[in-house]
Parts: sequence; C-alpha cells; structure tokens
Amino acid sequence: MSNPVLLLNPLFRLSLRFFLPVGLLLASGCQMVRSAHHVAPNRYDAEFALRMDIMQQAASHLGARYKYSGTSPSTGFDCSGFTSFILSRFDISLPHQSGAQAKEGTSVPVDKALPGDIVYFTRKGRIFHVALVEINDDNGITVIHSTTSRGVIRENITRSDYWRPKIAGVRNVIQNTGLVAR
Repeated sequence: MSNPVLLLNPLFRLSLRFFLPVGLLLASGCQMVRSAHHVAPNRYDAEFALRMDIMQQAASHLGARYKYSGTSPSTGFDCSGFTSFILSRFDISLPHQSGAQAKEGTSVPVDKALPGDIVYFTRKGRIFHVALVEINDDNGITVIHSTTSRGVIRENITRSDYWRPKIAGVRNVIQNTGLVAR
C-alpha cells in the first residue's frame, strides 16, 4: 500500500509544507498576543472599561422622571443632578450645576468626545444644560440626559434641530481622576 501523501501533486505537497507551519505559527502568535493583552491591560483598556461602566449605569436610568434640582432615581433628576449622580457612582465628584460642571476636567474637541464625557449647551450665552456622551461615531453624538419634557432619555444631539446649535463644548471628567492607572 502506497503512502497517500506521496501521491499528492508535488506543488500541493510543497504548499502543505510551507503554509501549514506558517499558518500554525501565525495562529499561535495571535493567541500569545491576545493572552498578553489580557494579563497586563494598559491604561487605555482601564479607561475604556470605566467609560463603558459609566454608560451602562446611565442607561440603567433611562425613563427616570425629571425633577427640578433632582439628584436621585427615586425622586427624579434634573440634567446636572443626573450627570453628578451617575459619575458619583464611580467616585467622580461634580458640582450640581451645569455651568460649574462645564468647568470641570479638561476641554475636548466635540468631534473627539468619548463615552462618559460631558457635553454642555448654551442658550443666550449661558450654559443651561449638560449630558453624558454615550456614542460618538459617523451617525453623530448620542447622549443620555435628563430633559424637562421626557426625563432621562437617549438622544442623538447632532441630528436634533434643537440641541445641535446649542452644543457649546465637551469636557473629559474621567481621565485625570486617578481612577485610571497611568
């Protein structure tokens, strides 16, 4: 009985000798990189995880009612009460006033806003509203915020004729908190 490998086309045998070991080497190398990545996460991984946790917490309050000066899910939230409540769950302290929150952290270009950043809005030259950035992608910026008319909602502010012209800036209140290892 003859060996079936010897009966194979010589070109096919050559490719098996080359591509099989190279494929196995690449596959094992990818796994090594993936494993090392999980063993020693870097600062950006920790920051990303924190930002995702913040937004998960914010989303858990969708539907909460609006209450002027409100700071809790049981009684309701105003806009700055909502942002300060959510971020306080992660030991990030913000004042309960939108104008004061707009001075916290560091300024970020609007197109570079990340989940968990705060975006603030002006009307007649005065800051009057603040929200938490949830998503910033090709579809625009989606926030979670407490509105007077609908309570805590998710909304794309860059597609809103009401909110888009009032966007005044974005602040990163997460990166320099000491919660993210450097």
